[in-house]
Amino acid sequence: MRILHVGWGYPPQWMGCGPVVYVHTLALAQKHAGDVAVVAVASDRTVDGAPYAPAVENIEGIPYVHLQNRPVKMHDFWNPGREASDPACEQAFAHLLREARPEVVHIHNFVGLSFGIVDVAKEFGARVVTSLHNYFPVCSRDDLFFGDVERCGGPRERSCSNCLGTLEGDDAYRARHGRAVGALDACDVLLAVSRRVAEIYGAQGVRTDHMAVEHIGSVTAERLWADMGRRRVEDARTGARADGPLRVAFFGSPTPRKGVVSFLQAVRQLGAPEQVEAQLYGGLSPQTAAHLEGLVQAMDPAHATRLSLRGGFSHPDLPRMLAGADVAVLPPRWEDNGPQTVLESLAAGVPVVATRLGGIPDFVDDGVNGILVEDGYPEQLAAAIDKLAGDRSLLARLRSGIRPPRTMEEHRVALADHYMA
Repeated sequence: MRILHVGWGYPPQWMGCGPVVYVHTLALAQKHAGDVAVVAVASDRTVDGAPYAPAVENIEGIPYVHLQNRPVKMHDFWNPGREASDPACEQAFAHLLREARPEVVHIHNFVGLSFGIVDVAKEFGARVVTSLHNYFPVCSRDDLFFGDVERCGGPRERSCSNCLGTLEGDDAYRARHGRAVGALDACDVLLAVSRRVAEIYGAQGVRTDHMAVEHIGSVTAERLWADMGRRRVEDARTGARADGPLRVAFFGSPTPRKGVVSFLQAVRQLGAPEQVEAQLYGGLSPQTAAHLEGLVQAMDPAHATRLSLRGGFSHPDLPRMLAGADVAVLPPRWEDNGPQTVLESLAAGVPVVATRLGGIPDFVDDGVNGILVEDGYPEQLAAAIDKLAGDRSLLARLRSGIRPPRTMEEHRVALADHYMA
């Protein structure tokens, strides 16, 4: 079977981005069963090159076609019409299809492209499968999180112009939304990465009769389970307990939607800070670092001294980071589709304290392998951390409730069924 994956970013430059890692490792798993290639939207520009000019690179045996000379690097907030339909993009994509002749076009991301590529693939005769990893088709900023402040019902309910700070009228964003819904409806299969994602897309007007929930596989999670997770879970089941302060970790993008401030507020409200060591991992711009350091300095010393800002990290750092954590605190404020940080934490044998949003409840079973709290209540996060710090038997029970992660091979087999149906 000839499979063409479509996404944004490519290795090794973007291997710190979860979706890029996922598409690449999926392609590696599939190449033994057929011909696999990836169309990777690139930010590169060439002198006097045509729009969306292709450049081919072989990465670990996978042909990557980089589309260069795009109008913008990523999102095009000021041009919702171009994201809806871009003839130059669609012509370039049609050319690629004639060259690669795929039987299946598997779209993972429309960022940097146009929703018109679905029509192009259908006209070519390929089976079109789209994985819903984010909310980009129904939200120009891709997260349904209004102005970095609150969850949003999309352009049919709120002003995209106000959220994005553009001069475009809201009708243009509503037209973009309608074009996206039509494109998704035209796909042969939609794969929601969690139950909540399926619900949200249905609420946005997308047909659900061709939609299935398909949890992704993760090679990173498999390795973490083999290297440390299985042993930690087995130790917990035999009664082994950790001593010393409870080591809690936040890791991911330190942005408002990821809940980094909620994490800091929880640390500030700990009832017994001397029983906790809190670590925050995430790449910080100078402005963000100064802001977070200011928040830490505003804490009283008893709490501030229990928190360390550890800076950025990459995938190779995960084993070290998670080996030094007893609990992962991951409190996103948006409907996080299917956060890989949760998959990776559990795979490392680390129970998760998280908000009850997005795809998290698909993986964190409250009271079994973690604790779920409501968004907007950092005191609930603090109470959960205090409870774990004061009751190590609870930590052991949660750790013993962790199950092995889904393998990429299991995911590959499931996708093969969707490709053939």
